[in-house]
Amino acid sequence: MSMRFSFYVPLLCLCLIFTDSYGQKPSEIRYVSVEGRILKNGNPVDNLGNLKVNTPLIRLFHAGAGHAKGTVLLLTGNDYKTIEKKAGERAAAFLIKENLDVALLEYRVSGNTSTRDSAITDASKAYQLLQANRLKYGLRGSRLIVLGYAAGGHLANKVMQTLEDQKQPNDLILLSPQYLNERLPGTVYPAILPPLKPIPRLLCIADGTDVKPGTFGTEEFAKLWKGYDGQSWFHKVPSTEITKIFDQDPKRSNKASQLLRLYLDGVPAKQPVMPNSAIIPVPGDASERHQEKLELVKKEKFNLIMLGNSITNNLEKPEYQPQSNQFFAQRHALNLGYSGYRTENIIWNIENGELEGQAPKVVVLEIGTNNVDEKNYPVRHTAGQLAEGILTIVKKVREKSPDSKIVILRCFPGAYSGPTPTSHRLILERASEIVSKIADGKSVFYADLNHVFLNMDGSVNKAMMPDWLHPSPEATHRWLKALDPLLAQLLGDNLKDTLPANSAVNPVSKLEEDSYDWWARHAEVLAVKDSINPEIVLIGNSITHFGGGEPAVRNRDGSLRKPNGPIAYNALFQNRKVLNLGFGYDRTQNVLWRLDHGEVNGLHPKTVIINIGTNNTSQTANARMNSAAEIVEGIKAICLRLRSKLPRAKIVLMAILPREQSPTHPRRKLIREVNKGLAEFARLNQISFVDVGPKFLMADGTMLPDVTSDWCHPNEKGYQFFVEGLRPFVSEP
Repeated sequence: MSMRFSFYVPLLCLCLIFTDSYGQKPSEIRYVSVEGRILKNGNPVDNLGNLKVNTPLIRLFHAGAGHAKGTVLLLTGNDYKTIEKKAGERAAAFLIKENLDVALLEYRVSGNTSTRDSAITDASKAYQLLQANRLKYGLRGSRLIVLGYAAGGHLANKVMQTLEDQKQPNDLILLSPQYLNERLPGTVYPAILPPLKPIPRLLCIADGTDVKPGTFGTEEFAKLWKGYDGQSWFHKVPSTEITKIFDQDPKRSNKASQLLRLYLDGVPAKQPVMPNSAIIPVPGDASERHQEKLELVKKEKFNLIMLGNSITNNLEKPEYQPQSNQFFAQRHALNLGYSGYRTENIIWNIENGELEGQAPKVVVLEIGTNNVDEKNYPVRHTAGQLAEGILTIVKKVREKSPDSKIVILRCFPGAYSGPTPTSHRLILERASEIVSKIADGKSVFYADLNHVFLNMDGSVNKAMMPDWLHPSPEATHRWLKALDPLLAQLLGDNLKDTLPANSAVNPVSKLEEDSYDWWARHAEVLAVKDSINPEIVLIGNSITHFGGGEPAVRNRDGSLRKPNGPIAYNALFQNRKVLNLGFGYDRTQNVLWRLDHGEVNGLHPKTVIINIGTNNTSQTANARMNSAAEIVEGIKAICLRLRSKLPRAKIVLMAILPREQSPTHPRRKLIREVNKGLAEFARLNQISFVDVGPKFLMADGTMLPDVTSDWCHPNEKGYQFFVEGLRPFVSEP
């Protein structure tokens, strides 16, 4: 009896594994909710043939007996308003003939503003389900493909942006994807970009009318995918071919169908890894200038050497002489900039004598834009290749002059195509981000000066770059002035220009003594920011600092200190990745310094929350009180820095909290004036503005007695008001 029981139990288990609650085998399952529940039926259809998606679900199509090449998550749709049932079935039938299992997503659609969020939620759940449980539903093959058509192409990209590197599919196929030209609110940056480390092969087949000069459409997306060191193929076809791409008859199929079939068969294969020409020395076409520079190098030694392309070379032109003389005449500088040069040309110059016998105190490197110029050069380098080229130059400089301080400039934001970001500019930004990681603040420094060329929306300022690429004399003065403090520090000399009268816009490090070690906190931020990889960055003074979070609040001796608002802080932030860049006693000028010294470099947060300015209303022995206009200008400068450094982040600007008990106190009046200016600035630039100050006040404007510890710093109750005001602007974890 016991033997018979032990024999039948495994058989029973096998039956449970390979059948569902309706007695179906995996290959017989037709409908699965995005949560993983096996369903008997799909969604109903209206009289126009469109699905009524009551339940977001995956409709399964199995390719039949034999070995399937993989599984396709199929995303179709029309402007997020309708999903035509037969259109999805036609696409699925095409894919089944290609020996692929198909998971067709029926996601929520409607005409309201929340449609996309619901669709993205449904698609993300469906993708996660397929990635983890394909075998359970009879889906075969190790290859996972995401195919998006029209609105489904946009949806596929939105899903891609939520995935960690190791969670990406094997292939991504975009057929005439919609909405790639959309911009992030308040900016000129594309709302949809490839992952920073794209793993899948990408195929884009676009309607020929989709490609417009100077816009970020499907072709630019494919170029950027490759520019981010991914594998991509782009094809432009007539719109009629797109609509008939899923024609099942090979004899009647068009070019678009043939391209899709070949790709699904694995053709073309992954592109072979070629030698990186950005690091292979190649002489440029300015041999005469090279010889002139060799003669100068033989005659004397220089304190400062500038390496670069035409942007550096231009400093020798007559119209740039005032700027060159002002910042370099007294510094015994040598200009080794060459118009049109790329990293490989600079490497050749170094290997052929241009730094021979030199031991400059500082070497400034400005290079890169020509490496990604597809207009004038036969080879366009990827971000990784360009970064390797820049790092090779740094290595060569270090070999020739081991004691020199090396300053790497972030690649300037220009491109021949106009003021808005295209693949050219975005590849440069990615390369610069990679390179920035080697800056140690001791021998290698990274200087990001790009904000001087930009408008608040991130577009290039026409006055600063008249041809969208080369700085004008005025812009050159601005970037050299921004670089000047670092050069003065490294060269051990004085600033070559006067500071603005407004102290609120002049970057400065620690000003005041407080209950913590300012420099230790800055060092801790630099040490932990990348590991936190924050989705939210908080920027501010002691009000932000002492609320809680990471880096932890510490005393001057480094010991931990209890935050002032941990319950409120955790209620909003504990399940989110947050970096707290609040520093007690800081003013706008301190924040500018910290942003210039790496505290957000290489981060990609969704949201940045700014609460700064209250200390600018104080007069101390170390810093004067600023006017309302000056404080607003300082906060504007912070926002411009952030737009340049973190272009994809939503900026949330907080009004300065009320201070002092009485509504008639002069500081209260000053804060009201500042907040009025900030509200207008935010409105004009589509920046979210939050004013929680009224929550701290009684009807007559007197500060509530139980919301702060000193008529300034919130206690736990005050922080409740603080975080509740932010809640609508913080996405769900």
